[in-house]
Amino acid sequence: MVLTVLRSMTELLLPVKQDEKAKAEKGFANRDAMKRYLKLTNELNKKVKRKRAKKLIQQSQREAA
Repeated sequence: MVLTVLRSMTELLLPVKQDEKAKAEKGFANRDAMKRYLKLTNELNKKVKRKRAKKLIQQSQREAA
């Protein structure tokens, strides 16, 4: 029962996701540019997360000392 509900939900969401992807692709000159943009944003997000984690660790070490 649950699996059929989840499967039907994913089937309903599939066209929505494809539509969003098509809209995003229209904003870029080509697919390669979009892939480069996504790759760079992912790398930036990782850097920001690492900096936050590093800051929190340093802060907790200072408080412990």
